[in-house]
Amino acid sequence: MNRRPNVNGEDMRHRFEFRRGFLTLALSLTLAACGTTPPADTQEQSAAERPTIEMVDSELLPVEGSPVRGAPDAWVTVVVFGDFQCPFCGRLAATLDQVMAEQPEGRARVVFKHVPLDSHPHARLLAQASEAAREQGKFWEMHDLLFDNAAELREGDPQAELRRLANALELDMQRFERDLADSEVAERIARDEALAEELGLSAVPAVYINGGYIPGAQPPAVYMRAIYDVGEATRGAVDDGEMKREEVYAHSVRALLPRSRQAQAAQAEHESAQARASRVPMYHPGRPVIGDDEQALVQIAHFHSLGSEPSVEMHRRLAELQAGDPQRVRVVTFQLPHSDDEVLAFAHRALAAASLDDSSRGQRFLGWLAELPEDAWSQGPELLERMDEKLRELGVDPAQVNAEESRARLDADQRLAIELDVVGIPTAFINGQRVVGLAPLEDLQRLVDEKAAIAERVAQVRNISGRELYEAILNAAEQQPGAR
Repeated sequence: MNRRPNVNGEDMRHRFEFRRGFLTLALSLTLAACGTTPPADTQEQSAAERPTIEMVDSELLPVEGSPVRGAPDAWVTVVVFGDFQCPFCGRLAATLDQVMAEQPEGRARVVFKHVPLDSHPHARLLAQASEAAREQGKFWEMHDLLFDNAAELREGDPQAELRRLANALELDMQRFERDLADSEVAERIARDEALAEELGLSAVPAVYINGGYIPGAQPPAVYMRAIYDVGEATRGAVDDGEMKREEVYAHSVRALLPRSRQAQAAQAEHESAQARASRVPMYHPGRPVIGDDEQALVQIAHFHSLGSEPSVEMHRRLAELQAGDPQRVRVVTFQLPHSDDEVLAFAHRALAAASLDDSSRGQRFLGWLAELPEDAWSQGPELLERMDEKLRELGVDPAQVNAEESRARLDADQRLAIELDVVGIPTAFINGQRVVGLAPLEDLQRLVDEKAAIAERVAQVRNISGRELYEAILNAAEQQPGAR
């Protein structure tokens, strides 16, 4: 891809335009950090003061037949596709509780639709339990309890836990048990799954705000901003006579959902590309390295920025993994500065200079830089002097920092980041599998163990090691179904 990586985190922007050319609605969703908040709300009538309007449903994203929380004639409809065993769906549920608590009366409603994933063994049972509770008017109470008791449901006997929750809600237990196995309950869930498939959803949670798609579990400010923008846009269109009040939802979905599908398809393709094994050149000289070039079963490429705490912490975790398994794990550091700060740029060139003729020396310099306190990067001349002293201590001529070869190594890493579509730091590749962000140490260890087990089998069967083994692992990954 011919674009410079956005190393501060990628802004994902979804723009939706209503039909007839009467309105352009921009939902700017900054997924890394949403710093904007909606203006102060205007006073709205309470539910008791205004008549309820019978809203026209959408044939593309219907509300009818699904549980709804909030005003039936709300300006904004938030449709959630979720799975009660999905931890991110639980996080989203808590976020939306917070968001909805701050909405003025009549602005927004939440609709829930089921997508129980096959990878979650109890998800379908939990979906059926929520619908069985719905038969007694307590869907949302059960919805909340299922997410609040996720650990108990996962680790204990789910049937016994569900009976406990049903008792806590004072449900008629005989009816609950009967409805739990009812074919109509199962059919409701199947209808939601069919709709999710029709929409092309490949993961949950997924949210549609009047048809505008927001993937995953985002920070509260993302939903606050989107709900406010959609609400104000639809209200303005009604006030100007460009749509009827009862058609707000149906009309919005007709306009926004097709664009949501385009954005969703693009995202699915991007995620698919990200999931494929990446061929990172792990045996190019002149980069900081720890580990055995020939014996390592797991090769980890780390795109790193000095002075960035998440990136520095990722370096520490990878170094800890390597130290705990020095024969199997090899870590190569690639440089991707997160800003053009003069001191930071000097430090990256200095690291390139230290690594030119001796990768282990580069690693020692990197280790020293990683231990600098965060405020050291603001000390300017003092830090430059300290780096000069450290380079001399390691046997590196400080004049090499500005040499063409040092600059060329740094530029080569940045070009490689573009080729690999690295758009943020930290990013690591573990035997070619991309890991974006600061992953927990236990997750990194689990992935290393999985990759080592595969590599060990390949090494034994083919009697190969080192560079040859790494290439064989990547070749095998590229031949897997779905790889290109």
